[in-house]
Amino acid sequence: MVGRVIKNYNGYYYVDVGPAGLWECRRRGKVKTKILVGDMLMITPIDTSKGVIEQVLARKNELRRPAVANVDQIMVVMTPAVPKLNYRLTDTLLASCMYQHLTPILLLNKCELNPHMTQWYTKYYRQCGYEVYAVSAYTGAGIGAVTARLDGKMTVFSGPSGVGKSSLLARITGREDLHIGAVSKKIQRGRHTTRHAEIIPLREQTYVVDTPGFSAVALASAAPEEIQNLFPEFVPYLGRCRFSPCAHMAEPDCRIKEAVKDEHIFRARYESYCQLFQAAKERKK
Repeated sequence: MVGRVIKNYNGYYYVDVGPAGLWECRRRGKVKTKILVGDMLMITPIDTSKGVIEQVLARKNELRRPAVANVDQIMVVMTPAVPKLNYRLTDTLLASCMYQHLTPILLLNKCELNPHMTQWYTKYYRQCGYEVYAVSAYTGAGIGAVTARLDGKMTVFSGPSGVGKSSLLARITGREDLHIGAVSKKIQRGRHTTRHAEIIPLREQTYVVDTPGFSAVALASAAPEEIQNLFPEFVPYLGRCRFSPCAHMAEPDCRIKEAVKDEHIFRARYESYCQLFQAAKERKK
């Protein structure tokens, strides 16, 4: 039988095998591969709802934070209200997703608290080339559209604490046992939120993953020259600069800098690129 690991507890792996339900499994001694939530396993039944893990099937990808395998998409949750959307933080997480070859979907939660800024951020990030949804865990606005994007996929929900990831998942899954965090008035961050990554089955072949707090897919291994490819709006201009390679920093006749000057690329996005480029350059030393 083939199934997907939903959780791991004290050496027991709980595996979703479809219509047969959730099975409790132990690994066979010959299986040395570290098993992650999200892994697809080959198992042999030994009893009703129990099995032995024979093999960890090949992964299509693997994230380190959260430690989860075989992810199809990432929904990055931010808010135009409290805590206020931070451009650098948002751009870093979006770029991190792209680095893992996962096209991010941006969710603007708590949209009812600031409709004007919700509209502004939606237009801004759509112009940057991202899929954006305005949603509300409180009113239910936009939940139907987001739910439709989940079908047949493993979706990670990520973002800083306090933006309402768990509240959104409670709406989507109908589960009331998810930990809902409040936002500290003093530090404008979430508190008492999710502590561990958890895979939640919704329906056949459809899963969501709640992650603990802000969970950026690491850019630590990204080379400076790779950063330009992580900004979708840069792509039409790449390879058209006077110099090749071009860092799009001090070089003359740079098409990226010209696009910024002509307001075809937002300056704030270019500044995020510069910050990530310099960070990658420092790591390379």
